[in-house]
Amino acid sequence: MNSPVSDGEPVAFPPWLRAPLAGLVALVQTRQPPPGLLVVGPEGVGKGLLVRTFLQRVACKTASKDVFPCGICNGCRSFLSASHPEMLEITPEEAGKEILVDRVRSVIDFLSLSHSGPARLVFIEPAESMNVNAANALLKTLEEPPEGAMILLAAARPARLAPTIRSRCQRLRIPSPDPALVREWLAPMAGQGLTVDEALPASLNRPMAARALLDDPGAIEIWRQDREALGMLLESASPFPVATRFQACDLGSLLPRLQRLLVSAQTYLLTEQPDSFGRLFEQGALESFARHRGLKELSRLFQDSLQWHRDLSTALNPQLRCEHMVLRLWRRGS
Repeated sequence: MNSPVSDGEPVAFPPWLRAPLAGLVALVQTRQPPPGLLVVGPEGVGKGLLVRTFLQRVACKTASKDVFPCGICNGCRSFLSASHPEMLEITPEEAGKEILVDRVRSVIDFLSLSHSGPARLVFIEPAESMNVNAANALLKTLEEPPEGAMILLAAARPARLAPTIRSRCQRLRIPSPDPALVREWLAPMAGQGLTVDEALPASLNRPMAARALLDDPGAIEIWRQDREALGMLLESASPFPVATRFQACDLGSLLPRLQRLLVSAQTYLLTEQPDSFGRLFEQGALESFARHRGLKELSRLFQDSLQWHRDLSTALNPQLRCEHMVLRLWRRGS
C-alpha cells in the first residue's frame, strides 16, 4: 500500500480531501468506528488517496492532533512497506478484473485476529469489482462484524454493489471538486509533462489522472499513444493503419478517450466550436469526422464504444477486436 505522505509532510495533498480526512480521523478516535464505510465519488477524485492517507494516519505512532501522519515512525514505515499487521488491502489481481471470493475470505481470516490498535482495518478497491460470491462472503462479515473491525470500500459506481452491502455501510461521498480549485492545485506541478490545460481534458477531467499527466512518464506515454491513435482515426485515409495503432494501445485507457472524442464530435456539430478535448486534435480533421457521420451515427457509435469497454474482459483476439472497432467507426452515417 503506497501513501502520499512521507517525512511528515503531505505531498500535494488535494485540498478537497482535507475535510473528509479529518472526519475519518475523528471517527476512529471515538473508538466506535462503523463496521463498514463506503467511500463513493467519481473516478479520479482521490478516493484511494484519501483512504490510504487515513490508514497511514491510524498506523502513525506520533501524530496526535495532526490530521496527517508523520511519515517516519515505525507505524508509518510498516504501512508504507505494506507490512502493518492490522491493515489489509484487497484489490483485483489485475486491473479491470474481478475480486474473487478467495480474496474476500482472506478478509474474514484477517479480521478474526486480535488487535492492539484502535481498529483492525480492511480496504477494498474498487468495491464494485467484487463478483457475486465475493460480495456474498463480505456481506456475512458486515452483518456480524468482529469487534473493532472496520471495512472501508471505495466505489466509483456504487449502484453495482448489492443493496444489502450498501445498506450496511456508512456512506462518505466525495463530489467532483470545483474546477478552479483543481487548476490551482495542479498549477505548481506543471512543467515536466503537459500543461494543465492539456492534462485536464486528456485525463477526462479526473484530478488524480491529470496530476499523473504532469509528472508521470508512464502516464504521459500512454496519453501520447492514445492521442496518436485517435488522431489517426480522424485523419487517416484507410482504416487498417488505425486498427494497427489501436492494437498498440491499452484499450482500457483508449476506449474512454474514444468515447470522449465521439462526444466532442457531437458537440462540434451542435456548436460549431471544439470543446476542451476536441481542441487537443487537428480541427479540420475533427470537423470532417463529425460531418461525415452526423449526430445520429455518432450517438450510435458512442453506445457501441460503451459495449466495447464492457467487453474488454472477454477473451478475443486483439487484432480482430481492434479491426472490428475501427471498421465500425469507419462506417459513414446516412
